[in-house]
Amino acid sequence: MKIEYISKSRKMLTDKLIKYKRNGGKDHIKLDIDKELFQQILFENKKIAIPDNLWKLLDLSGVSFDGVDVRKIDFTGSKGVVIDPQTVYDKNLCNAKLAGVEITGSFDNVKVKGTDFTGSKGGVLNPQTVYANDLNGTKLANVEIKGSLDYVYVEGADFTESTGAVIDPQKVYCKNLRNTKLANVEIKGSLDGVKVEGSDFTGSKGTVVIDPQKVYCKNLRNAKLAGVEITGSLYGVCVVGTDFTGSKGTVVINPQKVRFRNLRGTKLANVVIVGLFDGVDVRGTDFTGSKGGVLNPRKVYDKNLYGTKLADVEIVGSLDYVEVIGTDFTGSKGGVLNPRKVYDKNLYGTKLADVEIVGSLDGVDVEGADFTGSKGTVVINPQKVRFRNLRGTKLANVEIVGSLDDINMRGTDFTGSEGAKMSFYEYQHAIKLGADLTDVEIIDNDKYKEIEDKIEKVFQKQLKLE
Repeated sequence: MKIEYISKSRKMLTDKLIKYKRNGGKDHIKLDIDKELFQQILFENKKIAIPDNLWKLLDLSGVSFDGVDVRKIDFTGSKGVVIDPQTVYDKNLCNAKLAGVEITGSFDNVKVKGTDFTGSKGGVLNPQTVYANDLNGTKLANVEIKGSLDYVYVEGADFTESTGAVIDPQKVYCKNLRNTKLANVEIKGSLDGVKVEGSDFTGSKGTVVIDPQKVYCKNLRNAKLAGVEITGSLYGVCVVGTDFTGSKGTVVINPQKVRFRNLRGTKLANVVIVGLFDGVDVRGTDFTGSKGGVLNPRKVYDKNLYGTKLADVEIVGSLDYVEVIGTDFTGSKGGVLNPRKVYDKNLYGTKLADVEIVGSLDGVDVEGADFTGSKGTVVINPQKVRFRNLRGTKLANVEIVGSLDDINMRGTDFTGSEGAKMSFYEYQHAIKLGADLTDVEIIDNDKYKEIEDKIEKVFQKQLKLE
């Protein structure tokens, strides 16, 4: 068929699909037209010629992808797609998302770097025969691994929901497991000298043992060590962002002796802490499940507790001039906080459970602050907090004094508060903004009662008619 006829047919099909989608059409459409003609309409210059959000509305059962460039294509939501890796353009599946795709044929000499097999069917892969032995960034869910991973590049690979994978860390390419997710993988062999930065051992199989002194560069940065037995010292080891949750063995950390005195973003569950936090970076550190932590907020690095979770920590010393934006005090002990003396008078996103609050909140930024479980007498005058802004604030245990007129109450939660009063007009406005007005009193209640009575009468009249 002439090219101009194919182009016209393609435009007509595209227009029909646009209209179908606008009208809420969701079912896949099976076109009863000549198979060869459909192929010509669907593909042009080795690529799918219909926009991405439209071709997925078609039932592609029986359509051949031989010679088609499928790199970076996301098949999620498509129907009937069958792909033979040997016959796609350049044998290249790089960065394709193959959800819903049935795979037939082998992956011999096929490029699968960055390919996402999640939700696909039928994939059987021999790592020794894929192009360049390269699984960098590949997501192997729903794939059966048959063959050795020795000398294969697996940095960034995700084995979650795959089957059959066995890894000897000493034999993978360059001893490199950086950013690799090892769920469902049986690990055989030592991790000495292996790059494990960002490795996720959660759900891995076998006896996994790490001596922090012997991994490559003493670097556990961003590693997730669930199920891993830790042996040896953490002296001089990089543990920034390391997650010790679910690790085994007795893990002891002296904050003064880890590399650069940096625990930023580290999750310290199962860790015994010995030593001081003076000069230590604890921004974003999660102490939940740790033991022995005693912290003076004014002595940590930069007086900064930004995003820190202080559960199981004993706080000694003042919080004056300390940054507590996003800090979670839940489960901590000993914390006493004067809102007007913390850094920048800023409690944005701070969770104040188990903290004793002393002093005024006038001029303080309380957007997103959560006062649930806080201690002391907490009083807020909405007209005097910074920018008159209670957006996202949880006010349990708080006494409200002063007017709520012209206050930003988008997402504010008054549950458990006392003294909050507002006009019926403000009440209606706050509801529209998603505020939870439990425990709020409507002061011009007569108007509310009048409307309530009218609604009741309408429904009673309707019931009589029925």
